[in-house]
Amino acid sequence: MAYDVISQIQIGVNIFLNIVSALLGIYCLMTWFVRPGSSMYAFMQKMVGPIVAPFRPLALRLMEHGLMLDISVLLAIFGVRIVSRLVNVLFAYLYRIV
Repeated sequence: MAYDVISQIQIGVNIFLNIVSALLGIYCLMTWFVRPGSSMYAFMQKMVGPIVAPFRPLALRLMEHGLMLDISVLLAIFGVRIVSRLVNVLFAYLYRIV
């Protein structure tokens, strides 16, 4: 019983993190092809802005040292993937306990 509950929670968390990664990827593509004034761009900015915001200072620091590209969205995608891996490790530990 507990194993099934833990399994369903893990599946839900993984689906959520995959959706967040996909939204970040779509937002990254939108920055190249969609005008910033459009309603779709504003909607995506509201969705992923809080996720990307913690990575902006690091990206700006890299840009000051010669990087010519804003990689804050890419760093956010890596951050979400790292969180996903950590969640899977946590659930693997919980499976051993139960």
